[in-house]
Amino acid sequence: MMNIVDQNGWAARKRVLPITDGRSLAYIDTGGSGPTLLLLHGYSDSSRSFSLLEPWLCGYRLVIPDLPGHGGSAVGTGMTVADFTDDIVALMAALSVERFAVIGHSMGAMIGIDLAARLHDVVSALVTISGTVRPAFPQDDPVTDGILGLCDPIDPGNPFFDLWHACPHPVDPGFLAPISREAAAISAEIWHGILVCFSTLDLTETAIQVRAPVLCMAGSEDVLFDAGHRLALEDALPKAQSVLMEGFGHNPHWEDPEKVSVVLRDFFQATFD
Repeated sequence: MMNIVDQNGWAARKRVLPITDGRSLAYIDTGGSGPTLLLLHGYSDSSRSFSLLEPWLCGYRLVIPDLPGHGGSAVGTGMTVADFTDDIVALMAALSVERFAVIGHSMGAMIGIDLAARLHDVVSALVTISGTVRPAFPQDDPVTDGILGLCDPIDPGNPFFDLWHACPHPVDPGFLAPISREAAAISAEIWHGILVCFSTLDLTETAIQVRAPVLCMAGSEDVLFDAGHRLALEDALPKAQSVLMEGFGHNPHWEDPEKVSVVLRDFFQATFD
């Protein structure tokens, strides 16, 4: 039986890294002598997004940051994927990690693509979960309208979060409640700023520069980044392996972390061997 993660104690495990402009980044580092995996969460989440997956990846050293403006990490002057990548490069350099694989979910997958394109000799492998190269949200869509309608102070009980965090399979309410509280703690300015940055982002040319082995995981029922997004990502990463998880949505690592971990372990075992 896999150990249950202590959601109440998650924040207390975080360490803090001061960076050059006076901000700080919060992160969890599980330590250990195994290969290092850098786990990058999605838009409005925090390192907690990977808390359900963590027990299934024992044996690896997991570095799980809160991205700028999320969780315990302060946002800088910019909210683009490139800005966030800059901070993650600084974090991994400060930790003296010379080589690592990346697992990125949604926005974290975009940052992972940028990292892998920049750091050919450092990123050993890349996994995208629910990734895309063109994340512009559609206009006149309930999710887009919900984000644009957020104003401070944001109520974690806002019905928008039921839509935003909806999954085809049941997810532990003891996990979803703090996920919603942390999302509500993000200012409306950051929610809106990231959405604006997404509207013009195209990572196609960046993805073409990725040389590391890549695995693209996606749920067949992902309503945020659907089949069109999956195909565009696969076209930009023609040598990538692809795994479509039938019946899963945008957050398969929340819905069935054990099943996701099996796919990850198989990929990393083949890659690292």
